[in-house]
Amino acid sequence: MTDRIFEIGGAGLESTDERVRKLMDNLAESPVPGYKKSEAVISGFPLELEQATHKLSAVKPQVEGTYYDQTPGALIKTDGKFDLALGCAGFFVIEGPWGEGYTRDGRFQLDRDGRLLTVAGNFPVLGQSGPLVFSPGANVEFDQNGAVRVDGVLVDRIRVVQPEQPQALESLNGSVFRKNNNHSVVIDAASPRVVQGYVESSNVNVIDQYMEMIYLERIYSLDAKIVSSRDANLTKAQSLAGPAQ
Repeated sequence: MTDRIFEIGGAGLESTDERVRKLMDNLAESPVPGYKKSEAVISGFPLELEQATHKLSAVKPQVEGTYYDQTPGALIKTDGKFDLALGCAGFFVIEGPWGEGYTRDGRFQLDRDGRLLTVAGNFPVLGQSGPLVFSPGANVEFDQNGAVRVDGVLVDRIRVVQPEQPQALESLNGSVFRKNNNHSVVIDAASPRVVQGYVESSNVNVIDQYMEMIYLERIYSLDAKIVSSRDANLTKAQSLAGPAQ
């Protein structure tokens, strides 16, 4: 017969491990512009333990998914002609091998053919008329509404979109997202605010992440003590019961 407290305690250790892995990802990716902090979504360990202690029906704490915090990061001035940031909710639209992708990492560059690509991944950046392409040496300007002008002439408008529902997107790497199913809907941002010469930093607060790491270390230690104590008690109970006949 499985001991519920022992089983739930072990699951608590596993869920804490997952939270630590997310923290490590956040710390590693914190320098990446547009990166969004991720957190493991886990059912509450203390509640499940209390239910098990009182012999109520209990479900093991387990990872239910990943939550990405879409809070904007700070804008950093670069003066790069093809560096763009968003001063509004939403995402730039890029073209990936999976189809459309969405990002707030506005580090863009031109390739030898004049295509505007992301620095990370070399994905084409999309305007309303398709991939943005410019002649070498042209004077390219992006106004706050997303209009693209080349040598003063309006040629296109960079796409900025928003998902109808926050859960409509899934992350590929924390800074690039895609639709999580064919029924997810994204719409053009009504009033985009594009800022040329800036990029958005990640929204990871490194100090907060280290503080969270200390907290999780304590939680892990507590979970480990619960498991160890329960294991010792079960072993003692079995020895007192004597050998099975």
